[in-house]
Amino acid sequence: PAFHFSLFTIDYTHMQITEHYPAFANKTLLVLTNNELAKLYAGDGREIDALEIIDTNAGKSLPQDGRKDGIAMVDTDAEKRQRLVELYGLLNDRLLDLLKKDFVDIILCVPEANKNELVAALHTDVEKRVKSVIPKNLASMELVQVMRILFET
Repeated sequence: PAFHFSLFTIDYTHMQITEHYPAFANKTLLVLTNNELAKLYAGDGREIDALEIIDTNAGKSLPQDGRKDGIAMVDTDAEKRQRLVELYGLLNDRLLDLLKKDFVDIILCVPEANKNELVAALHTDVEKRVKSVIPKNLASMELVQVMRILFET
């Protein structure tokens, strides 16, 4: 299907870019990250498709009230740091694999506070393909909004 519904939002798995915006000149990986996940998209010409989500919190959910055995569970700075290290390691490995499939460019969207850490975690072959780093947390936005931000800034 062209799209599927998730709770309260439409999450596009395929989108055609309007003539209002420029097309991707090369086969491009668009990566949207936050502190827990990375969403990967493939852009080619006027088409963009969702590839996958790397989620370091998958299967690690707490009870809905955020408590375990009556004790409030809070992420410590060390846990957050470890999750970032894990996320960037998984992302780097996946990008290396995807670059073998004819992708030419990479666009990274990463929270500004994590920008240097993400770039430092990338293999040299991945880093060479990074066309731009957008210091914004766009991972929770719908793809239509992300494209508007990317092309209008």
